[in-house]
Amino acid sequence: MASRRRPRPAEAVDSPAPPGGHSTKRLRSAAAAASSPWPSMPEDLVSRIAERVLAGDLLDYVRFRAVCPGWRSCTADPRGRGVSDPRFHPRGCTMLPEGHGLHPGHARLRARVRFFNRGTGAFVGAHLPLLADHCVLDSPEGLLLLQRDADAAVRLLHPFTGDVCELPPLTSLIPQLDRLTGHRPRLDADEHKVQSFRRVSAAVAVAPTTGTVTVVLAHEHICRFAHASPGDRRWELTAWSTDRVARTLGFHGSLYLACWGHEESSILRLDPPLLEVIATLPSKLMILPQLVECDSEILVVGSTDVSRSRLVVVRLADLLLGEPAAAPLTSIGDNCLFFGMRSLAVSSKGLPSVSGNSIVLCDRIEEDRLMQYSLSSGTLSPACDGDIVESPPPSPHSIVQHLVTCCYRYFWNKGLIYCSRTKC
Repeated sequence: MASRRRPRPAEAVDSPAPPGGHSTKRLRSAAAAASSPWPSMPEDLVSRIAERVLAGDLLDYVRFRAVCPGWRSCTADPRGRGVSDPRFHPRGCTMLPEGHGLHPGHARLRARVRFFNRGTGAFVGAHLPLLADHCVLDSPEGLLLLQRDADAAVRLLHPFTGDVCELPPLTSLIPQLDRLTGHRPRLDADEHKVQSFRRVSAAVAVAPTTGTVTVVLAHEHICRFAHASPGDRRWELTAWSTDRVARTLGFHGSLYLACWGHEESSILRLDPPLLEVIATLPSKLMILPQLVECDSEILVVGSTDVSRSRLVVVRLADLLLGEPAAAPLTSIGDNCLFFGMRSLAVSSKGLPSVSGNSIVLCDRIEEDRLMQYSLSSGTLSPACDGDIVESPPPSPHSIVQHLVTCCYRYFWNKGLIYCSRTKC
């Protein structure tokens, strides 16, 4: 098995009974369950319902299993295979930046980390002591990609089951970079923390037959890519690179790249060792494309001019069918898209202060205000109250400012709220 469990899983997973016996509340719950007809449901029906629940949200599935011992016994336990089984990846969850300098692992947080569901707006806490001596690099498929402070070793952590996948240290890339590019990353004084390697975008692939986990990294600052699996002695650097990568997106095990060009742009998909161009975007359709996962599919968002006065959204699936099928979307429903160094899509149903059918351009600031684009009217308006330019932004911070921060890893994993004047 490629993954192992940490001793302290998140509290969202089934917890053992407290010492000294059952509490009165638990005894009442057990009595109610014994008199309920739900435990007598046929196992095959329970399994089918569980599959539908799991397809929506992992934490709803955990709650479903907690209804009664019968339901728990006939459904798969995510613990022990939270990383190696893609069904249990918490894709809809994102780690919430706390602000006020409270980075993940800060002593004042007492190993607590908050996550929010991008589809429902629900918040859930997890107890993650591992973050005390690790830095969070990225969050592919809702998992946490960590780098250990002591030796730059990389770990892939499931925040709600505690499962961990061990990967080689990032320092194993240094000799390969020396040989291929002559580029040697700047090291900290202790010669272990590779600071420049912390600017990565990741994808997680799981082999369907063996369950082998492969993590693919895009080192965007040097336009290089690497991959590794548990048991490997080093990260394997690809021999090729590209100097036109705008943004990358990990999606269902593959790493997608948007490459800008003057006449046309390209969308590439990386499944090591294969890299292929899967779609092209003529400049008459859009320029400066970016990628975002929304409602379990990839959207390509660009503009008709460099000023980005008019934005265009198309489905990648439609692009794959050919240019005539790639008609721009007139609506993305209740979703709001956030674009910065990373992309994010959230539903406005659970977040009333977020406007649906809109796009927040995290680097589009007018009169010290963060701007959002309405797809229905084609107009720009302030995305939130408050100054997004001053350092630090005024407190209390709005949910929009927290979401913008999620698009910038430098702020997201350091307990800071994004502001444009802060130097990264």
